[in-house]
Amino acid sequence: MSLPAVKSNGQATSGELVAAQPSRDWLLEQLRQVLEIAMERVGNSKTSASYRIRWSRIVIAAGQALNSVLRDVEIEALKQQINQLKELATAQLSEDEQGNDQDGDTETSTDD
Repeated sequence: MSLPAVKSNGQATSGELVAAQPSRDWLLEQLRQVLEIAMERVGNSKTSASYRIRWSRIVIAAGQALNSVLRDVEIEALKQQINQLKELATAQLSEDEQGNDQDGDTETSTDD
């Protein structure tokens, strides 16, 4: 596992900070690897009980982090779908309004 490069003094401009942040795919892969290793250690009969407890805690923490990242991915996908639906609805409304204007569908009332 290798981490993306970050300045040793911890200081970075906003552009460098964004560039140094790991991608979601990279983060998901790292978390999956941690889970795999931890699960192997928990399931290994040669691992002492105290270390199994420690590795179990790592499994829990990595699982929670993985779920959080996946939830963020799902939320982002839903936001994109909502925006696409808004655009389609707006385009449809615009077409309907233009069609009504061209048909001359204006109502006038006359007093008898």
